[in-house]
Amino acid sequence: MNENGDLTLRKLDLGELLAIDEFMLVEESYAAQRWIGKTLEYLGKVRADDVLEVLRIFDESDELIGLALHDKDLKFWIIFTDLIADRARKEEFRALARMISGPKERVLAVKRKAFHEAMVEFYSVGLVNRLFCDCNVKEERFYPRGRIEALKKVLGEFLRENEIQTGAHTAALEIGCGNGGATIALHELGLSPLTVDIDKCEICKGLEEGVLDPRKSIVLDCSLLSSFFGREFDVVFGFMVGKLTPFERFNWDKVLLEAPKVLKSNGKVLFTVSSEEEAEIVHQLLQDVFTGDVKENKESDGYFDRWIYTGTLCD
Repeated sequence: MNENGDLTLRKLDLGELLAIDEFMLVEESYAAQRWIGKTLEYLGKVRADDVLEVLRIFDESDELIGLALHDKDLKFWIIFTDLIADRARKEEFRALARMISGPKERVLAVKRKAFHEAMVEFYSVGLVNRLFCDCNVKEERFYPRGRIEALKKVLGEFLRENEIQTGAHTAALEIGCGNGGATIALHELGLSPLTVDIDKCEICKGLEEGVLDPRKSIVLDCSLLSSFFGREFDVVFGFMVGKLTPFERFNWDKVLLEAPKVLKSNGKVLFTVSSEEEAEIVHQLLQDVFTGDVKENKESDGYFDRWIYTGTLCD
């Protein structure tokens, strides 16, 4: 958000990072950047006389991670990247990038992390501006303070018991973040998680309210986490991860079993549900990969986050 509290008016980090003005990323979502279908199709059709300028973007390891073309007809920059693409598509991207030329060319080195956060922010701002989201929900957003305070007590104890430090050096992931109702508790305790949810309208709400960080909020199917992230997180959170009814259990099983695939060695998880039965289901599901524990949250209002599962990844 900018100083006026308006996410739609902020100057995008990606433009500042690349020192360009008006621009667009080719793919329509963060998830699409994994397969870069439009990117490869468009690059294969670019002709030299379509381009005013070419900007080749490298990371700190001198690896090509992007290409920006100043389009002659459109009068703005088009950004292509293979930053999170799979290996086969990276090779195709780089082969096509080598064939691109223009009357004016330059090279720019950026930090990989900064480029990734700027890309995430682009899609976040695009949601709020309804470029990638057409939701028109006008109901009041409600973030119950009682729930936040109750969660902070539970989380504080969890962090102390597991010697998890707060601050930017702790890599945290929150799955099923929704509109950020529980994310507030993490932020107030000094954690800045990457927040992920499949519902783009919920993330859009959280961004509009200033609850979710535009640089760290991604619309993504949580059952595909390991396709996008390696073993890079210290801790994974999931608050009220979903009603584990027989009908819904299969979908949530796939989500929960992704958590160990993106955790570092000895990584931790904390999931909350509404009933002891659901907590036991989580415990049973994860018993082969986590040393886990179930307990009641007596600070709960009786429904939200009433039961808690915590676990440590088995070696």
